[in-house]
Amino acid sequence: MLKLDKSLHYLGIFAAAALIAFVVATQIFGRFPAQVQYGTALMFAIVAISGLRGKGQAQGERPIGAMLSGLLLMAAAIATWAYFSHQYGDIANYREGLPSTADLWCYAVGTLAVIWAAHRAEGWFLTSVVLVAVGYLAFGHVLPGIFYHRPFALERILEVSYSYRGIFGVALASVVDIVIAFVVLGTVLRLTGVGDLFNDLARILTKGRRSGPAQAAIIASAFFGSVNGSAPANVAATGVLTIPMMKRAGFRARFAGAVEASSSCVGQIMPPVMGVGAFIMSDITGIPYVTIMIAAILPAILYLLSISLTVAFEAGRAQIKPLSDEDTPGWTRSMTIRAGLLVLGFGTLLAFLLSGYPAPFSGLVATGVLLVAANVFPETRMNPKSWLAVFTDSGRDSLAVLLSCAAIGIVIAAITSTGFGIKLNQEITALGESSLFLALVMAAVCSIVLGMGLPTAASYLMVIFVAGPALIAMGVDTLTTHMFVFYYAVLSAITPPVALAAFAASAIAKTNPLQLSITAVRIAAVGFIVPLMWVYHPELLPQPGSDVSAMLTTLPLVVLAIVCLSAAQVGYIFRPLGMHERTLLLIAAAVLVWPGMGVASVVTAVLVVAAFALLFKGKNQRVKAA
Repeated sequence: MLKLDKSLHYLGIFAAAALIAFVVATQIFGRFPAQVQYGTALMFAIVAISGLRGKGQAQGERPIGAMLSGLLLMAAAIATWAYFSHQYGDIANYREGLPSTADLWCYAVGTLAVIWAAHRAEGWFLTSVVLVAVGYLAFGHVLPGIFYHRPFALERILEVSYSYRGIFGVALASVVDIVIAFVVLGTVLRLTGVGDLFNDLARILTKGRRSGPAQAAIIASAFFGSVNGSAPANVAATGVLTIPMMKRAGFRARFAGAVEASSSCVGQIMPPVMGVGAFIMSDITGIPYVTIMIAAILPAILYLLSISLTVAFEAGRAQIKPLSDEDTPGWTRSMTIRAGLLVLGFGTLLAFLLSGYPAPFSGLVATGVLLVAANVFPETRMNPKSWLAVFTDSGRDSLAVLLSCAAIGIVIAAITSTGFGIKLNQEITALGESSLFLALVMAAVCSIVLGMGLPTAASYLMVIFVAGPALIAMGVDTLTTHMFVFYYAVLSAITPPVALAAFAASAIAKTNPLQLSITAVRIAAVGFIVPLMWVYHPELLPQPGSDVSAMLTTLPLVVLAIVCLSAAQVGYIFRPLGMHERTLLLIAAAVLVWPGMGVASVVTAVLVVAAFALLFKGKNQRVKAA
């Protein structure tokens, strides 16, 4: 049995590598018809996850039942792929809506294989969501009120699920067409050592600062997460260095893990790559990538500023000492080479994107340039094992998001085919007639709740079809709506009770994941408010033709509000703050971002005077203590 276990493992690795080779080859030499293209990628992914260990499986030889189930899943994936690819022309031309018995067997086995594979990749939470969607398709006609829909025959459920409306829909298409190319780029950055520059540069930039270790975590996570595309993976990659470093400096384990978890969300909203979110958004909306990237810059900076201020105030409150010289690397020849390669790689990416080339092609060209240049220098040269790892590691890293998005396609099919999405949109729109704010809050809650436990790309794609049309119907423009939903989908990674980034950080910090998640939400509090800000202040989401003067007028007030909110929640600015002072700062923050400039101007003047008073009082206290 040990030989069978090893054989399955090696077959899984081969399939993961084949997935990447297939996607790269078809990007360069030409694609197959859409459902054949996505079906082939899906087959490789299912075979890979069948051979590799499922989520939560222990080390050592697998039980015979687990190995046999893996073989059965492989067989189901290969059989349905072979039949569907061979029959695709006839199905598309003659049998759409009138499937044969063999077609229905293919759809049934293929759908079960996708759900089973997604369960192995992501666990019970995603499986439960998909099964609820299938149950809703089958039994929604007996439910009351908004949940009722016309009856669906079993044949219709199978065809809707295993089609371009479901499994082979926009969610899987976005992963195969866009995400995988940037997963490969992220893998190459790691294997060449270029990605390590993010951590080293962050520590150098924050040297001598009381909050330096936490600031280093924020900067490193923002840079690395932009190309990583997964908050939990970002925590795993950068947290193993930054969390112990923060703990050594004196930060509590829970706070250190929360900083890393909340910072790992920043990368996915940070241009130029935004964890490939910008490219998926562009693909869905038709809005040029450059427009999305420009619009995302200011909100990302505001979110970064809020986290940075929070950890700076916490460091002051806890009297954290700056990093020692042994924790801060000096600038070396190796770092110079890696910095040059980073600039070359991202410069190539941006140059091709701004020249109008497709995102995946631009990503692959940047990857190729980086690979060639990195192997010129001994410090970044790759050995044969690393070259193979480009394919195997990229394939493994792609499995979770690819299989999740394939399964989420079934949920999207249930939402759209039953009309539930339209009904929910109408409910949100009706709520918006009485209060836009309540409608926005409801849409945000939908984004967070439906996004829990899912990769960002999957949660965004699922939620945008539910809440997006309602916000657009209320007069919120398309880009603002998509950015609104995307931000909350990102933040679902730290929102309890299912907070994947917080769970990843808690394993490194060795602390309670739920408590860590609550702390992460507190640190990232401004991130939950920023999307509401840009709905009421559209100038904070700059687009072509935006009013620059309005942005320059509003931005200082927003920055001041962020300072107030950060100081209020920590209870420190220049000196410890009393409860009444923290309450007043919270009220001031709310007034500053409320539409209308008159009251905000008065509050600004009061805050400036209060800041000088606090600073003067803090200095006097330090003099007396000395």
